[in-house]
Amino acid sequence: MKALLILLLLTSTAFAQEYTTPNNFYQYGTAMKGAVPGFAKKPKHFDAKQAEQHLRYLYNIKGVRLVISLDHCEDVGNVIDKINEKYESIDLQHVCRKIVRSSKNRYRDRNVTLFEEVAKAIETMPFYIHCRYGAHRAVTALTGGWIASQKLSFKKAFQRAGGKKRAFRSEGQQGLLKHAKRYAKDLIE
Repeated sequence: MKALLILLLLTSTAFAQEYTTPNNFYQYGTAMKGAVPGFAKKPKHFDAKQAEQHLRYLYNIKGVRLVISLDHCEDVGNVIDKINEKYESIDLQHVCRKIVRSSKNRYRDRNVTLFEEVAKAIETMPFYIHCRYGAHRAVTALTGGWIASQKLSFKKAFQRAGGKKRAFRSEGQQGLLKHAKRYAKDLIE
């Protein structure tokens, strides 16, 4: 009995170590955001094995059924395809989208379409949205999703998405925030 207990503890520990969270992971309810699964900042590279661990964590531990990629679409898509093939019971969905970092209004409609798509995901299933670092594009898309889904103010939605204003320094990043702020203003008024 003691040997069985030790074996069980060793195997469960090894199994648990197999899962790790992506960088900049943040969760509010069933909506999760973060960095590209398998992406390391230093050196900047994509690790498919690490991505599989991150995705398995999201699926098995967090219940994620949809991954929305704003960066590294092909890399993440390939890993998801391999996971779905390897484990027949898993049906992890993958959507590749683009959000445009610009203060120009001509990109606003495109970004609003993404906000509304994220809102539908918020209302229907656990999902993970990521950009490269999980600090700008994913935060903005999730902020827009919360605005569309819950009719929240920009400030509340940004906070719920795990945003940090000090991270938005460049003109393009500021432009993303302007699109979400204007969307909140137009929707609430």
